[in-house]
Amino acid sequence: MNIENQSKTPLVTVVIPVYKVEQYLRNCIESVQAQSYTSWELVLVDDGSPDRSGAICDEYSKTDDRIKVIHKENGGQAQARNRALDMCRGDYVTFLDSDDFMHPDCLRYMVELAKKFGADIVQCDFVRGTDTVFPETGGNAKVNCYDNHSVFLQGKANVIVCGKLYKREIVVGDRIREGKYYEDDFTTWKWYYHARKIAVSDRILYYYTENPTSTMARHHKRPSFDFMEAYDERIGFFVGTGEKDLEHCSRLQLCKALVLTYRNKQLSKEERRLVKDRFEESWEVLKRSPYIGMKYKTLFCLFHLMPRGASDIAAKLHAKK
Repeated sequence: MNIENQSKTPLVTVVIPVYKVEQYLRNCIESVQAQSYTSWELVLVDDGSPDRSGAICDEYSKTDDRIKVIHKENGGQAQARNRALDMCRGDYVTFLDSDDFMHPDCLRYMVELAKKFGADIVQCDFVRGTDTVFPETGGNAKVNCYDNHSVFLQGKANVIVCGKLYKREIVVGDRIREGKYYEDDFTTWKWYYHARKIAVSDRILYYYTENPTSTMARHHKRPSFDFMEAYDERIGFFVGTGEKDLEHCSRLQLCKALVLTYRNKQLSKEERRLVKDRFEESWEVLKRSPYIGMKYKTLFCLFHLMPRGASDIAAKLHAKK
């Protein structure tokens, strides 16, 4: 198969980091091949996988010349994604995890929105589960556009790297932070901030597979505190620029993460005390903030007084999303 003429149709680079996913990988790759939009290139990065994942990547690249494979020593998901960005040729870039898959119209729909609204980032919705075929979702999709402030103020900035279409220059300009857990927390806010327009659709086009061996699943059991560093960096940036609305929104996201982390049974007493202390630092700022609604002020006030009970309430609300 040949890549379509880029002068007529934008090329999309699909980036898939691959590590120990032979059970899911074929379904993932074939969801890209099944796209109704055919002007794409797929960059598979075999991150030193110890199973047959690397061989599966090579198998598909031999039959479809839109598929490129990089084999490298294990360096983590962020490094794998960055290696793919070094060789991507697309006008747009999207990220797909190797145990997930896309709706057949995912690329076509997001490219259409990018062109229609002149958006630097297009964001779709997702569903979670253990299926291998995309479920029927139905309904008419709603699309709203935001700038690089309103996307944060309206709570539409989804920290997860996947499930979005990015103008190439947005992601190439700010590479994904390597050597950290929760690397998305260090990265996606910068992409939103440097975007002129973000189109957000509630159409479900991305399927997150509930894989018990995934990186996120492992760290839900025993959390890393790298997310605190990520938010410190983000808050410090907006303190420096004097953009109080974005500083306060960043503190809000940090507090939400801290409230949810507090209930993790794996935390020691010292770690739980650290979480509470870090919360109090930002809560002192947010309690008088004009940018934070009463819903979160009420939750945070309750956490300030009764942390365990408020954390349980927050977890229930989070699960309903």
